[in-house]
Amino acid sequence: AVPGRPRTKFSAAQLQELERSFRQQRYIGASEKRRLAALLDLSQSQIKTWFQNRRMKFKRQTQDAR
Repeated sequence: AVPGRPRTKFSAAQLQELERSFRQQRYIGASEKRRLAALLDLSQSQIKTWFQNRRMKFKRQTQDAR
């Protein structure tokens, strides 16, 4: 965790775009990361972290379904 940095609250529009990208590919490439960062006005590290967290959530959901 980065001290002194508040938690990012993603807007509905940002989440919609992030989820759409995630459905296409669970691992984001550098160019797509740059595209999303510019499009959504977020940093590339925020995008990277979102994808990491989303993969964990995805993994938990698929394990729970068994």
